[in-house]
Amino acid sequence: MEDKKNDSQSKSAETSDIDETMSDDLEVKESNHHTDEVNEPNTDEANLTEENEKLNDLLLRSRAELDNFQKRTEKQLVQAQLYSTEKLSSELLIIMDSLEAAEKLATSPNLKIDDLIKGNTLLLKTAREVFGKLNIEEINPLNDKFDPDFHQAMATKDADSEENTVLEVMQKGYKLNSKLLRPALVIVSKKNQWKTWKISHRPHIWIK
Repeated sequence: MEDKKNDSQSKSAETSDIDETMSDDLEVKESNHHTDEVNEPNTDEANLTEENEKLNDLLLRSRAELDNFQKRTEKQLVQAQLYSTEKLSSELLIIMDSLEAAEKLATSPNLKIDDLIKGNTLLLKTAREVFGKLNIEEINPLNDKFDPDFHQAMATKDADSEENTVLEVMQKGYKLNSKLLRPALVIVSKKNQWKTWKISHRPHIWIK
């Protein structure tokens, strides 16, 4: 009897130990699960913070690159303006030298008409050479078709030529590359109304 009682007590103790062990394991699992739940938000927050820092760094770099690009562009524009001004100024000095030489010639007591004509021709040649270096092109549309983009009609005139033909150039125009500096002032042809009337009213001759 006592043996049976001891066995029963032993089994009861073992069962109690097992229950305690299972209870401890369950508590550990619940604790770990709770810890994971607490850590997950912290991990997400850390990831967001890191991503935010990367974006801020990228934004700062982009702003710095944009600022550098704007500064380089402004510097290049200033240099281009200075270069164009310097080039124009150096070419104008040539014309100034020619004008001063012509002035000396005009005030000379031994001035001859032929010398004055030669000086004027040389000055005009020098100016045209300077215009060529600066890509300034002359517009002289005599006998050309009237072009409102480059010509300005000051008057019209009856003529036998085709209508809207430039008959006279009162003042030449100029353009820089494709940009118009000033239009050519011209007189343009129109139909000869009297001649047209005479042709339309010409008597018919009947030949039998």
